Amino acid sequence: MTTAWPRPDFLARPPRRPAIVWWFSGASLLAAALSVGDWRAATRELESQRDRLSRVERHAPVAASAPPHATASVAPIAQADAIRAARHIVDRIEHPWDRILANVESETPQGLQWLEMDHDADAAAVHLEGNAADVAAVLRLVDSLSARPGWSQVALARLRSSEARGSAAASLPWRFEVIAAIDARAIARARPAGEH
Repeated sequence: MTTAWPRPDFLARPPRRPAIVWWFSGASLLAAALSVGDWRAATRELESQRDRLSRVERHAPVAASAPPHATASVAPIAQADAIRAARHIVDRIEHPWDRILANVESETPQGLQWLEMDHDADAAAVHLEGNAADVAAVLRLVDSLSARPGWSQVALARLRSSEARGSAAASLPWRFEVIAAIDARAIARARPAGEH
């Protein structure tokens, strides 16, 4: 006769797991298996990219020492485009914005009020617009900017009676526009000693 373990009534029976738990466990195991597969594929792709990079780095000294016509066939077009784009960004960052503004400010005579300055780093032109107390002040501005290094073809493009009303119009009755061609490198090289 076999003896069974006692089963007191106050002990709870182990609960039966519902079927959804088994489905969830199976789905989790499947997802884990797929993740491992994706991880292995990504690892293989990373190794492949590292191999390609090391091959390019090994051939880089050869390309640098090759004659110019041979280098063009070795260097990919995409790399040349990336270098041009990077150079363009660096040129825009190094553009002498502060020196251009300082030139305009230091040559501004009494009786002028600036309204707008239009300049793009890719363009070799500056467009200035403002109000003036008299025409002589505008002409002094044109002459003094023309004397600055890097400024050329400075010209009064438009001059008209101001349309503003009130006390501002009485003190600054002329609206003007000045255009100029600039050489940003020459402006950047010029010494700021003449500015006040």
